[in-house]
Amino acid sequence: MIWGILIPGHPTPAKDGSPRNVKNEWADRHRQALTTRHSHEDVLNDREFELLLEACRDLPAPRVFEARFICLLGGRLGLRAGEIAHFHTSWLDWNRKLIRIPQHEPCDCGYCRRQARQEVAHNDQLTKADAIASRWHPKTVASARSIPFDLSLRIELCIERFANRYSGFPRSRSTVNRRVEEAANQANLTGRIYPHCLRATAASHHAYKGVAPVPL
Repeated sequence: MIWGILIPGHPTPAKDGSPRNVKNEWADRHRQALTTRHSHEDVLNDREFELLLEACRDLPAPRVFEARFICLLGGRLGLRAGEIAHFHTSWLDWNRKLIRIPQHEPCDCGYCRRQARQEVAHNDQLTKADAIASRWHPKTVASARSIPFDLSLRIELCIERFANRYSGFPRSRSTVNRRVEEAANQANLTGRIYPHCLRATAASHHAYKGVAPVPL
């Protein structure tokens, strides 16, 4: 191993100091890559997405509105589940019709506390108080971004109605998963449907519409 780079066939020590067969390790990684399912494999086409939105109407209130809000923001604007769960109306730039996802949003919900504990467990120099103080933050630095929400009238109206009802998303992070699952079951769609496949659906939808790679 040179500068942390693994050289195939060259044995390197394992964490416990014992020799390790790198050739077998590479083979294991290759097998895992072949069996790992990626969200782009579960992308919904336009018809399936419309059926999903229609199914939201059959859910009881207030789940009907919550599910539609989640599906539109995930499946057309590409927001992650964590971003939807922490969505706040202060993120909205009404003049420019933009959602501005911040680098940091103070939060101590159960999801953020669990994430903070995981960060502390993998970083000896990080205290639990500092980890919680940094919550909530997007997945990556680049995730703090601006997203136009005037791409269609129904998205714009959905966000306006959300702002009329709430200041922030009223449920937990796990609720985002449940609402998508409930809508998918109601729609009788085959295949796996979950928040991150909606994000991949948004990327696929806009790519087919001709959006260039950089802005996408």
